[in-house]
Amino acid sequence: MKKLYSLLAAAVITGFAATPASAETYISGNIGSSWMNDTKNDPFKYGMGNGLTALGAIGVRDRCYRFEGEYGYQKNNVDKRYDRFGPSNWNGNIEVVSLLANAYWDIYTGESVKPYLTAGVGAARVQFENIGGLTDEHDSVFAYQLGAGVAIPLTKGVKLDARYRYFSTAEFSLNDGSQSRLSSNSVLLGLRFGM
Repeated sequence: MKKLYSLLAAAVITGFAATPASAETYISGNIGSSWMNDTKNDPFKYGMGNGLTALGAIGVRDRCYRFEGEYGYQKNNVDKRYDRFGPSNWNGNIEVVSLLANAYWDIYTGESVKPYLTAGVGAARVQFENIGGLTDEHDSVFAYQLGAGVAIPLTKGVKLDARYRYFSTAEFSLNDGSQSRLSSNSVLLGLRFGM
């Protein structure tokens, strides 16, 4: 997995080095609420509560395209555990730290408000914290995201950014040998600063 992180970092650095002279650099930050889908850990399934997602990125924009490297953090509480006897109240949480390379298409509308579509790929470190017997288990896996949003100019170099994000990981292994995967939906609000 360290190799995947290294390749991702190299791709982002190479992408920034290869950008045209006309490209604009920016930094951005977003924070919002996330809803993680129920997580399977055979023979159990965990019911997830609302959580927090925070994203920070540095990117470049050239005309209607943007490319960026993004660091993400997400934490969701576990509310319930489902087994053959039905649901029971449960405690603990799941944390996800991700590093993604994202691409954006800013849709031209003729107005200053710009909607956009985005997709990204990279790696995530998933950690189960104090969930029954899954105390501090973690694994690193491939991850991706899809999303859409809108950017609203506040000043010449600052934009308000509102977005929806779907995030998912590939299957990962837990200590008991079971396989699981995570997916979530987030609604985020943030700022983008031109540099």
